Amino acid sequence: MAKTFWLKKIDFKSWLNQEKKGLKDDFFLYPKRKFLFLILGIYSLFFFIFRLWTAISFKRVGYWDNLIVKKIDLLRAPFLDKLFSFFTNLASGYFIIIAFLILAIFLFKLKRKKAVAAVFLTLVGSGLFIYFFKTMFSRERPFGCLAGKDCFSFPSGHVTIAFYFYGMLFHLINRFVRLKKIVGWLLGLFFAFLILLIAFSRVYLGYHYPTDVVGGFFLGGIFLLVAAILIDFLYQ
Repeated sequence: MAKTFWLKKIDFKSWLNQEKKGLKDDFFLYPKRKFLFLILGIYSLFFFIFRLWTAISFKRVGYWDNLIVKKIDLLRAPFLDKLFSFFTNLASGYFIIIAFLILAIFLFKLKRKKAVAAVFLTLVGSGLFIYFFKTMFSRERPFGCLAGKDCFSFPSGHVTIAFYFYGMLFHLINRFVRLKKIVGWLLGLFFAFLILLIAFSRVYLGYHYPTDVVGGFFLGGIFLLVAAILIDFLYQ
């Protein structure tokens, strides 16, 4: 028994060393120009988030934010409330967790365990940054707090998660599934339209200003790029 445990320990240690060597070799093989462009993209999106926050403090931007929210509020109707509540729930925490677990099962079946780790890390990272930025900027929602606690709106957490998760899902499908070009285009349009509907639902339901949604696109784009870097690096 002790001998078997010792052999397993040696095997695990050798596997870990092999993985470390593989990652080191992959790092030197990864195209440096592509890596630099991706890092520049991430830096630019962070810059745009803080630049957008600076713009929000201007009266003109605040005026248009409030005007758009009020105009959209005039369009409210019971049917549209139910429709956009449905779309907004497609980026809720519970739905995304279930979607991630289903995705993880498929990736495990495709023997893409490293992709599961990459998605998990970036999904958790996006959640932490949403909380951090909302707390730091502390911008109040158009129509007050949600459930008496969730009072801050910039950037939009739902839009961040939607842009990151559905964009990353599209990237994984293109990466690991052979699709015809027309199917790839249609799938891309479907995910883009879905993300836009989720984004609009956040303004329609009065949870966010338009600039909150734009900030969500920027933050979601950051984690989409991070996920793309990790997946391309692990499966180059």
